[in-house]
Amino acid sequence: MLLALGFALATVTAADMHIDRLQPGTATYLVYHHGPAGSGISRAMLATSTITRERDDGADAWVIEQSWEDEAGITHTARTVHAAGDLATLSQTATWNRPAGSFTTTAVPAEGRGTVEGELPAERREATERGFATMKDGWWLNWHSDLALLPLLPYERGGTLRVHLFDVGMPAPMDIDYTVVGERTLVGGDGSTRYDCWLVETESGMEGSGNYQRFWIDKARRVVVKEEDVYNGQYRSKVLLSVPAVVEFALPEAASP
Repeated sequence: MLLALGFALATVTAADMHIDRLQPGTATYLVYHHGPAGSGISRAMLATSTITRERDDGADAWVIEQSWEDEAGITHTARTVHAAGDLATLSQTATWNRPAGSFTTTAVPAEGRGTVEGELPAERREATERGFATMKDGWWLNWHSDLALLPLLPYERGGTLRVHLFDVGMPAPMDIDYTVVGERTLVGGDGSTRYDCWLVETESGMEGSGNYQRFWIDKARRVVVKEEDVYNGQYRSKVLLSVPAVVEFALPEAASP
């Protein structure tokens, strides 16, 4: 593990988040798996998120729409609604399309309830359903929205930031430590764009596992520029594209025979 710049440990609350830095927009990350240099890549996909400010069921909210796509089509979609004031999760609907089948989850945290529909092993379904009740246990940050929300943490303080996190499928919210381990400057492909970043590390929520996530978070823009996860002897990388990978012009309709 890398050495941290400081040794202070601070628990993050909603009041500590730089919510004012969250902006509407669309971003795409190239996501792929790989081993050591030269070993090739696998499971490449595009993960696109769109952030909007809306009124949702009468509440002022941030809405994050996610779409993950690989060569076979859409593998995952999610719509997560966050309260504008403290980023608490108001609702979430997510769908996964996998070879073994598709399933959809819904969650209403304030009421501690949710649903699971579709093809999911019984044991995992039951565990997910048990976790719904724990969503009412105080403020937590939605792990499913991490690429949009993690940059809002107060990294300028240095040291280690403890965040109460939850995602549907977990048994209950848990505390995860994010440590500012250094600073890095990334230079864009055009040679002129610079990203002055905090380098942030977490032990993937499993202390002692040897699995890590490292984030390069642009200080000025408050965005994740790059992420490298290390687990089971391999990497999973996420790299921010300079422009979102969305279709601007639809294909023309095929002519009638």
